[in-house]
Amino acid sequence: MRILNETRHLAKTADSAPRDTRAAGIAIALSAIASIVFVALDQGARGRDALSIMQSMVGMQPMHQFVHVVAMTCLGGFMYGYTVLSQRLGLHRTPVLIGLTSYGLGTVLMLLAAVIDGFVSTDAAAMFLAGAPSGLETGLQIINTLSGVLLPDLARVAWVFQSVAAVAWSIALLRERGMQRTIGGIGLVAGALPAVIVSIVGTHMTDAIVVGILLAQAIWNLAAAALLVFATGTERKPVSSAVLAAA
Repeated sequence: MRILNETRHLAKTADSAPRDTRAAGIAIALSAIASIVFVALDQGARGRDALSIMQSMVGMQPMHQFVHVVAMTCLGGFMYGYTVLSQRLGLHRTPVLIGLTSYGLGTVLMLLAAVIDGFVSTDAAAMFLAGAPSGLETGLQIINTLSGVLLPDLARVAWVFQSVAAVAWSIALLRERGMQRTIGGIGLVAGALPAVIVSIVGTHMTDAIVVGILLAQAIWNLAAAALLVFATGTERKPVSSAVLAAA
């Protein structure tokens, strides 16, 4: 009876395991590349006073919003890919479940930041431009609070959650063999680096620091993508009906 129960459990696990993880790996790789490219294409507002700055924000609104739509699509691609990675590693394992939960929280925060930066800020600029001229300075202060305080805070917390996820998945990978263990070692360093940087620099974020964080994340993302695309030999094989009958 015990053998039968164990065999059924193995069969159920095999049925739930992803048969082909290449699509998830490609989704992570494409999302990593696209997010970096479109972040580089995004431009900030320019101007010397409240009026010219808001006019610049409204003028670049279509492209600015498009960039953030792509960014949100990439977040969806990452979430899909890492969900498949978690399934492959085994959702019954504590580090894997911690990783998926933490990454989900980080994704939600990044989505919120993308909506505020891509849509709320430019819509607010358009609203204040259409209002009384006396409200332009107040409007600029509100927009600066969103972009200079709220957005960096959301990004920092999200990066920490994503680092926790990468480290948790890497711990699970280090218990495996071959390519999985190697990628676990890469993830343990590159994945933890954003959280380490955030804890050191605090609110003193510069463009160079942000680029460093994005590069560290890119290394981990591409390593995880390579695992899903190329390391296909570790999936469980389904248990045949003949084995069940023999049990």
